[in-house]
Amino acid sequence: MNNCKTAFVTFFPINPNNMGSSTVVNSRFKNWPKFKKIFQISHVNKIENSQIKTIFILKETPLRKILKLPKLIFEIYKYLKNSKKKIVLIEGASWIFYSFFTIFLIKIILPNCKVIYISHSIESEIRKKYSNYFIYLITKILENLVFKISDLSTAVSNDEKRKIKKIYNKSTKLYPNAINLDKIKFKKKKSYDYIIYTGSYLYKPNKDAIDYLNYKIMPNLIKKFPKLKLIITGGGFYKRYPWLINKGIVKKKKLYDLIYNSKCMCVPLKFGSGTRIKILEALTLGAIVVSTSKGIEGIELLKKNPPFISNDKKSFVNTLSKILKNQKKLKKRAIVNSHIYKKKYSMKNITRMFIVKYLQKYLNEY
Repeated sequence: MNNCKTAFVTFFPINPNNMGSSTVVNSRFKNWPKFKKIFQISHVNKIENSQIKTIFILKETPLRKILKLPKLIFEIYKYLKNSKKKIVLIEGASWIFYSFFTIFLIKIILPNCKVIYISHSIESEIRKKYSNYFIYLITKILENLVFKISDLSTAVSNDEKRKIKKIYNKSTKLYPNAINLDKIKFKKKKSYDYIIYTGSYLYKPNKDAIDYLNYKIMPNLIKKFPKLKLIITGGGFYKRYPWLINKGIVKKKKLYDLIYNSKCMCVPLKFGSGTRIKILEALTLGAIVVSTSKGIEGIELLKKNPPFISNDKKSFVNTLSKILKNQKKLKKRAIVNSHIYKKKYSMKNITRMFIVKYLQKYLNEY
């Protein structure tokens, strides 16, 4: 890997202060061998330095991104053209069309380049739940092509590997989502008790989960705990409820502080794909977590004292009541477990293993 250049390609904003997929990409990039650069299309901030090239757009729309794709690909070409060994690593956490178009053109202009598609989820499975049939069908066709034309494609869990094999008849390599948390000094907790959910309301699985908390869970929970608050973070939510505190988009360190000091991280997801990075972050921070089976999907949990799993309204309310009544004991347990999760989901260890186990073989073909 020492004489190989890697272009990381992402179609969502990369910022050290962001969470979610941005945290994973930043961690992967940080632990990847030298000679690397991120290429991104972003409407948030125009970051420019020796390791990041930003194609800036004024507003986040599919059409604006599509129009900027040729420029992005040209910048990748300039960076890699003189390198004997080169990799384009596509972070597949956005609309599949962007990944397909980029891979297709890279294969034409840089025929000797190895393309790695990092699947964050099976997008067609998500589209199937909330998009019309035409969008779902197009997504499935493009996703199939992306898996077929990539030199190497990955899945975030063994469950995802099996699903991709079943749907697309494509074998993938395991590359779990992982994070590297810096040492954090948490601030003094809030003067009020709260549970928390993190994620943009503009993303349909998050919208469904936030509405579920506000319509189904909190009205029942405040009967027992009238002073309890629900904090949500992320953009796109403008409704008001007496128990709700909407923090909007917050910086990573502040968000970690909010998660750590919460009574519980609640993740009542009913659909989606991949692994929930918000849960990985909560577990490694030492937060108590209650989730649906779908929310916890793809994460290898500790057999002793795993997160709470509740799949219906009654169970969710009862579990949260139990957590609120036994906070001290459960919080202590969560902090102890956090050290195990930090080691288990260390991006440094996982990336090193991925390179040694899978990637070196492809580089030897040059």
